[in-house]
Amino acid sequence: MKSWTKAAIFILIISSLDAGAADKLVLDLEMDKDLLSLNHNIDGFLFKPTMNFSANTAGNLSELFAIDPLKNNLVATALIRINGVVAGYATEQEALVVDSATGHPIAESAWLITLNYPGANGVLAVVQQENAGPVFAQVKEVMENPDQQWEDKFQRFLSSSNAPKVQMATGELAIYQGGRFEEYNFLNPADFSKFGRFRAKIQFVIYPAE
Repeated sequence: MKSWTKAAIFILIISSLDAGAADKLVLDLEMDKDLLSLNHNIDGFLFKPTMNFSANTAGNLSELFAIDPLKNNLVATALIRINGVVAGYATEQEALVVDSATGHPIAESAWLITLNYPGANGVLAVVQQENAGPVFAQVKEVMENPDQQWEDKFQRFLSSSNAPKVQMATGELAIYQGGRFEEYNFLNPADFSKFGRFRAKIQFVIYPAE
């Protein structure tokens, strides 16, 4: 077989492998434009619960969350975007607990993500631990020094702290079953002086199972 023929076959094989290989899945959420609802019972949390009313029930339904059994718990629902386009929605359930080994607070959280997007149609579920310490350290520093000229740029912090894996993946997302799941939180330190608050951004990076 001629050398150029061998080279062509090799290129075709490599190309087919690359085409069949799954890419990591990147999902984005911006609270200012994607948040649908937020309820929590966490003292000092940066974001207030959203109001929730029903024509059949009197009062703000979010206030029902303020009971002792739900102390230090949170539940949120938001739209999810792929390349800036709404691709589905996600719900998070989170509880703040104290790590018995270190005495530091950690968040036990669970995400259920439903996507309806070309090539990414299905449901993902993951349970993880989160460490928001670096984010809150930055928040504290900014709030203690509000007049400092903070850089007007979002900073990216890895939130997932226990190397979580996707526990469930269906449909076209099945390739991510057992894959690595990373949650990132974003903070712009200049937000506090500009808006009197911080804008929240979250990104999920999900890898195919190895």
